[in-house]
Amino acid sequence: MSSELLVFGSGDGTGVTATYEETLSEGSVFWTSDAITYDDESDAAKLFGEALDLTGNISYGDAPGWHMDLILEGLDPNRKYVFAGTAMRGGGAGYAERTTNWKIMGAESYVYASSDGAWKVSEDSVEFSTGHNEAGYVAKWTDIVPGADGKIVIRTSHSVGEANGGLAGAHAYKGYAGGVFMLGLQVDSEVIAAGESLSILRVFPKENELEAPPNSPLHVLVEHDAHKVDLSSVKMFLDGKKVVPVIQQDEERTLIVHESTAAFEEFSDHTAKVEFADDSDDQRQYTKSWDFTIMEWTHYESLPVDSVIKLTDLSKKERGFAIRLAAIDPLDPDKEVISQIDDLWWIWDEDYNDYSDRSYFNSKGYYLERDQINYQRDGGTIGNKAGEKLFPGISGTSALIPEGEEFTRIHFGLEATAFLELGVGYYHMQITTTPVHSLHIGFGEDAVELFPDESANPGMEDAKAWQYNFIVEKPGLYPFTLLYYDFLGGSSSLTASGGSASSLEWLNVAPIGMRFLINDDDGRAITAYIPPNTITEVKPAEMSLSMQDEKVIVTWNEAGFLQESEKVTGPWKDVVDAGSPYTIAPHSKANFYRVRH
Repeated sequence: MSSELLVFGSGDGTGVTATYEETLSEGSVFWTSDAITYDDESDAAKLFGEALDLTGNISYGDAPGWHMDLILEGLDPNRKYVFAGTAMRGGGAGYAERTTNWKIMGAESYVYASSDGAWKVSEDSVEFSTGHNEAGYVAKWTDIVPGADGKIVIRTSHSVGEANGGLAGAHAYKGYAGGVFMLGLQVDSEVIAAGESLSILRVFPKENELEAPPNSPLHVLVEHDAHKVDLSSVKMFLDGKKVVPVIQQDEERTLIVHESTAAFEEFSDHTAKVEFADDSDDQRQYTKSWDFTIMEWTHYESLPVDSVIKLTDLSKKERGFAIRLAAIDPLDPDKEVISQIDDLWWIWDEDYNDYSDRSYFNSKGYYLERDQINYQRDGGTIGNKAGEKLFPGISGTSALIPEGEEFTRIHFGLEATAFLELGVGYYHMQITTTPVHSLHIGFGEDAVELFPDESANPGMEDAKAWQYNFIVEKPGLYPFTLLYYDFLGGSSSLTASGGSASSLEWLNVAPIGMRFLINDDDGRAITAYIPPNTITEVKPAEMSLSMQDEKVIVTWNEAGFLQESEKVTGPWKDVVDAGSPYTIAPHSKANFYRVRH
């Protein structure tokens, strides 16, 4: 789709053409009529409110890899331009995690000028929610000097991900392509020459944040250009008092952090400030001050202190989860069946026909998950975190079709137990799932259910996170039980409407807003330990490699199952139907292998 841009008001031609080129993902859907509301004082309302109808968006991306390029051609390389764009689905708070990344490409130079409150990834990239952009954020750059070919490109896509500096809490791939934009000629203005200034990418808590977590650290992320931050010059203040920051610096950025030693009072107002100089001969000075308010939090339930134990109390200190799973035909006339999630409290000791692959489970009936809980019935990219694995013992939706039948009928239930290592303070957990689940503190008949925050109840929406908030008054290991029941209540694959089912992620949200799968190796994730009574004594698997006809032959003993990963740190996936010996054909990508038992 391509057309010449016209001058707003007069309709005169500009000689500049705009072309949209879209790279679709499996779940891309066109939207045209979503009713939306912006804050009247927002940048979006002021820039576009009287000029354009902001209802609707160009396209919704519902699977990894989508992007939309807005190609602007016919620009004068000797002039400067300003660009602004925005989008809004109008889906309400339940759509807030659907995020768009805006990136400017092909320009010789530009100055970042996006809305305050938008998440600055870098000078050429910004992110904000477009599923619920009621704040009216816009992506904006000024002083844009086009390339010699008179061309710039504005690419919109899903978030680049928290690990790459993306918006904390953004969905891994759901978002909306740029909906409306403005391009204007700019009167020349004097700016600091590119390559000679530092840039504060972001602060945390966010500027004017009204619901900052009570255990919020102070974060300031500074991007370098020709110079770096002079570490000896850094000073940080909280409510007028000097605090001691921890500083990390590499070639590209400096991160200045102060961790609070005690929780802030709810509804309390605070002011943070940072001062520093660059390492140029002129020692240019920089100051940033911002305000934030703490959320209401003392009404959340405290975990029972009588359930906590010490790490030294564990007879076996092995990280992970103990998983039990039962796959049962609900129409079985002769054996016990499951028909609701509460059946998962008693089914394990009963007589039932199990359709799961029991080779995954030890002699006590447990699969020992030593990584994270991030499952999807067919291993598809359904939840918020990449690296989905098949449910233990369920080799895809086809495994839920009884022999001789045409359609799926087998229901399955899962129980995950673990001791979670928690310190004193406020915690925010999320469980991303579509079918039925419940979360409990404790094991077995002593377990007490924890209830999600009903104000953020996602219902049966696809890949939405159920929110759990609680307070820990005594540090230590707390026993948790997560129950999950898949009654085939939806499609297992992405559909045109974005529907999906049968996925399960268990995450914690760090105070800075980043989400981590529980038991992730990142220090900000909650560590999980396998209950010792679920572990059996198994002789470690023995693994050997040999070459034959320029192929790698992997051999291991019968105690283990072969797993593979693109990174030595994981995530790891079982190699389906891999038996020893297993032949690996050479290819260009590095792969890592291990044997689990």
